[in-house]
Amino acid sequence: MLKEIYEGVMSAFERAFGLLAGPRLWLVWGVTAALVVSLFISFPRISFFLGTDSQIVNFWPVLERQAANPLATVGDQYKDHALHDAKLAFRLTLPLTLKVLHIDWRGLLAIQFGLGVLMLFLVGKIAMDLFRDRIVALASVFGVSSIYAGKAAFLQLGGMGDAFAFAFLTMAVAFRHPAVIFPAVIAACFTDERAVIVSPLLVIYWAMRDSDGSRPDWFNLQTITVATAILVAGAIRLVLMFGFGLHIPIGAGNDVGFGVLPINLPNLQYELPHVLAGLWLWPLVACILLVRNRWWFSLLAILGVTGAIVAASFMVLDVDRSLAYTLPLVYVSMAVAAWARLGLKDLRGIAILAFLVSFASPVNSLFGGVSNRYSEGNLMPIEIVRFYKYSNAR
Repeated sequence: MLKEIYEGVMSAFERAFGLLAGPRLWLVWGVTAALVVSLFISFPRISFFLGTDSQIVNFWPVLERQAANPLATVGDQYKDHALHDAKLAFRLTLPLTLKVLHIDWRGLLAIQFGLGVLMLFLVGKIAMDLFRDRIVALASVFGVSSIYAGKAAFLQLGGMGDAFAFAFLTMAVAFRHPAVIFPAVIAACFTDERAVIVSPLLVIYWAMRDSDGSRPDWFNLQTITVATAILVAGAIRLVLMFGFGLHIPIGAGNDVGFGVLPINLPNLQYELPHVLAGLWLWPLVACILLVRNRWWFSLLAILGVTGAIVAASFMVLDVDRSLAYTLPLVYVSMAVAAWARLGLKDLRGIAILAFLVSFASPVNSLFGGVSNRYSEGNLMPIEIVRFYKYSNAR
């Protein structure tokens, strides 16, 4: 009976995605529908705009100070790691965007929303390029829109910048041209240090993407471009450190490092599965395929980079948003599935089930409680009630 129920549910969603995939503008309709579903389940804390909700974190003033002076973090006043400003010395993408475009934080927030929508389109493009199937592409869009990495552009109103990094990393996967890949990787690396850690996954993606079916192609134009961009980003960072005095006071304070592990490790069994939710199916399938085909170096490379970002995530307090930088792992795993030439039925089953599991474990606080002030939303009706509460606060 359970098998019949499972097959019935999967068939029903496959038909639904099939209807959505029919029209000429199928991806436009798909992204729109995914956003509607996503925002209903996890609506942003719009009381942010009222300025009366003390539970919400707002880092826009810090970015505006950086935009006025990109070297603002130089000096003894930022040696205290407890200061958020001290952690932003090399996170220059957002403040430089403010400065170059001559906009304020509202303009940058609008760009963030636009990048969030663009990223979902690019997820559909990536899946379509790999599998040539609209249903798999749409299910992938819905799946990514159900996890934090796909929602960050809409949930993070306070200027943390994760949405920019996720979008840039996705661009470096979606487009083959070095003129897109190179600046996208550089921009991601200077949005957040976590992007530097996961960028090698992009090398693996393009090695798998251009594989001849027998082994990865580690030395193609795209892999060389990504590797060069990472090295250039590192060189620029060294110049900023030794030439201009920028630094991050690692080791100070009590919110980063091995001392945080006793606090975070008890949440491992929740945080790690939840960050990609059902999309963990793609890495699981990819690992099985790599083991069966004895691609040990590729497997170790994927596990090594993923392990690095997971380890780094558990040595900071904001574990959930740090773990979200594993997003490129999904793209790499999809490339492995494409290389292995999985059957269309299997691909659709993985993509649809990944979405359903992700939808069942939404990035929200359900009834309005706050466990993380900048990476979770609430059910839309609950958020409207919260907004009403704070709009009438005295």
